[in-house]
Amino acid sequence: STPDPTGGTIVRESCGAPSGVFLETASDLISSHLPPVSVTEVAAAMQQGMARAHALGITGVHDMDGVRALRAWQQLRSQGRLQLRVCKTIPVDHLDDAIGCGLTSGFGDDHLWIGGVKIFTDGALGPQTAWMLAPYEGDADNLGMPLIELDDLRQVMTKAAEANLASFVHAIGDRANRVVLDVIEGLRQRQLGQQEIGRRALRHRIEHVQVIDPSDIPRLASLDVIASMQPIHATSDREIVDRFWGPQRAPYAYAFHSIAAAGATLAFGSDTPVETIAPLSGLHAAVTRRRADGSPGDQGWQPQERLSVAEAIRGYTTGAARAAGVEDRLGRLAPGYHADLIVLDHDPHNVDPMFIRDLQVTATM
Repeated sequence: STPDPTGGTIVRESCGAPSGVFLETASDLISSHLPPVSVTEVAAAMQQGMARAHALGITGVHDMDGVRALRAWQQLRSQGRLQLRVCKTIPVDHLDDAIGCGLTSGFGDDHLWIGGVKIFTDGALGPQTAWMLAPYEGDADNLGMPLIELDDLRQVMTKAAEANLASFVHAIGDRANRVVLDVIEGLRQRQLGQQEIGRRALRHRIEHVQVIDPSDIPRLASLDVIASMQPIHATSDREIVDRFWGPQRAPYAYAFHSIAAAGATLAFGSDTPVETIAPLSGLHAAVTRRRADGSPGDQGWQPQERLSVAEAIRGYTTGAARAAGVEDRLGRLAPGYHADLIVLDHDPHNVDPMFIRDLQVTATM
């Protein structure tokens, strides 16, 4: 008899009994009862994670976790044990706290700084909760699940922007992406009047952009919205994209090439722990659109969206740096920039693309 919480669903059997599947915010009914984990325990786990990240050729991360993680990163920083560069988001539930403390995008130092506020607009592809313009294939009544009302989204993003905090907005379905672009368009128009006070345009970004209507692709560039995407999703999710979104929408799923060709900034990441944190696996997926076993064939899935090796590397370097607001000192090997670099055993530009995921990282600085 437990009611569904706002923005979530307790999936039930035909008899009304819970099936054991909890969608979106309904999972909070479970997580609120998990044993507490201390900041020190999280920091200890982070140290293990940093060693793993270094071995995979990672020098920095964009952290979408909560306040406890921010405290753990700060603990490591104060102890001289923070060995990654961390762009940290603030959960939207703590936006008022952040504004009250005067936090803004870019506040911090070159090891740990505030990127913006993390907001969710919809669910995910697998449970069919991504918010869509048209129904899911075979389910004419299902348009997905918006997790925030439009007026509330506009209000919170406006509040953040007025406090000089960028919005990092989770949007997977094509309707969710359109709604976020509509709100950012209004913010950009408001910001035109603020340029006279010397404020730099905020690096608003959409997290995932998993499927986008073709008419909205040029808007990412025209509104200077970062497309923060995860190439490994394209190969992991291809069957459920074809099944749930169908042949009309599948060509605009994980549309790396189309988005880049329209002039938008691609920032590539992993979405770990949903997927492997290894960037070379993501690089392989972006270039080949194939899985490790070679499927679905030589051309890959939706091959028109493949990227060149150079384009894909830019997503993990200059694109990620621009998304974090630090492109003036990170993301390139150039005079005056931090010497963050990795050494590989082979040049990814000169190997069979299927071999990219098997390249070995011999050093990380």
